[in-house]
Amino acid sequence: MKRVDIAGKVVVITGASRGLGAGMAARLAEGGARLGLCARTVLPAQGDAVVQSVDITDAAAVVAFTDDVAEALGPIDLWVNNAGVLDPVAPLRDADPDAVATNVAINVAGVSNGTIAYVRHRREVGGGGALVNITSGAARSPYQGWAAYCASKAAVDMLTRVVAAEESSSGTRVLAVAPGVVDTDMQARIRASSPEDFPEVGRFHELHRTGSFNSPAWVADQLVELAFGPAPDDVVVRIADEPRG
Repeated sequence: MKRVDIAGKVVVITGASRGLGAGMAARLAEGGARLGLCARTVLPAQGDAVVQSVDITDAAAVVAFTDDVAEALGPIDLWVNNAGVLDPVAPLRDADPDAVATNVAINVAGVSNGTIAYVRHRREVGGGGALVNITSGAARSPYQGWAAYCASKAAVDMLTRVVAAEESSSGTRVLAVAPGVVDTDMQARIRASSPEDFPEVGRFHELHRTGSFNSPAWVADQLVELAFGPAPDDVVVRIADEPRG
C-alpha cells in the first residue's frame, strides 16, 4: 500500500507517552506530521511538537490543550483518541468498583472529551479533518475478567457511530479503529493475569510466543490511510494483520 503523504499535517495523539501512542507518534513524525501529544505523565520535548501532561477526564484541560495545539500549529487535521486502560482484570463480582469507575472515566468520558473538543474545533475552522477513536475487538467479544474494558470499548464504538452521523454535514470523518494485537505494556499486563481472573490468558501467551503482533508503525500507516484515503465501508474498522516475513 502506498503511504499517504502526511507532511505538514497536524495530528493529535492522546496517551502518547508509551506503547501504541508513542510508536504512532514516532512513525508520523518520520512522515513529517506536526504533532500535538498528551498523556497523564510528563512527556519529553519533541522538536516543534506541542507536548503536554493532560488528564483526559478533565474536559476543560482537553479543550485548553486543543486550543494550544491549534494556536501553535494551525488547524488539527487528525485527532487520535488513543489513551485508555485495561484494569480492572477480574470477574466483575471481584472487581474494585472504584477501578471500574476509573476505567469508564478514562475509556469513555476521556474519549468523549477529546471527541467534543475536536469536532467543535473542526466546525470552528470550517469542517473537514478526521477523528479516530481507538477501540478493540473486545467491544464485540465478551472476555471473562474484562467486563469494564469490553463495556467501555463497546460504548466507544456506539459513541463513534452517533458522532459520525452527527458530523456528516461538517465533512469530518469519524471512525473507531481496532488496531489488532500490538505488543505494548497493556499486553504485558494481560500476560501477567492469572487464569482465575482472565481465563483467556493462555491465548495471549501464545501470541507473544509466536510474535503475532501488529507494530505501532504499521498501525499508524493504516490509520493515516483510513483518515485521509478512500472512506471505509463502515464507521467501525478492524485493522488487518500485518504481513509476516
